Amino acid sequence: MVRGKPFTPEVSPDNLKQMNKTAIQTISLLFAASLIVAFAIYEVTFWLFSTQPYLTSRTDISATDMIFFEGLMVILAGVLLFLGSGGISRRSQQAALLASAAKAFDNDVIGPSEIFRRDAWKPKGFTRTALILIMAGIILLVTYFVSI
Repeated sequence: MVRGKPFTPEVSPDNLKQMNKTAIQTISLLFAASLIVAFAIYEVTFWLFSTQPYLTSRTDISATDMIFFEGLMVILAGVLLFLGSGGISRRSQQAALLASAAKAFDNDVIGPSEIFRRDAWKPKGFTRTALILIMAGIILLVTYFVSI
């Protein structure tokens, strides 16, 4: 039996003061915003199905089934926002190609690695919205599967 240092968890009350509190605050704000969005979608769906009788009389779709489809659509919208934001733009790709071609002729030119380092993965405003939508869609799917 090997005896060594006793195990101490890395997250202790002493270490909580040293943790990055901005990351925890950002995650909790994103989760709170996604809960608000999911609750709003949930309430609007049930309000529409309770006030509009033709929605339930002409179709076999219930409000809980609509929550499932809305959860999928919200997740898809969030993923599409993720695909459209961030990353390397076409102008940066063109500039990197031109820089690599110019670097072949002269060594004093800014190379493509410097261009990509400057422009790579800068959020363009929709990243947080996409995260909120994806988390709201997951919450809607969880509420659907709990309610069936």
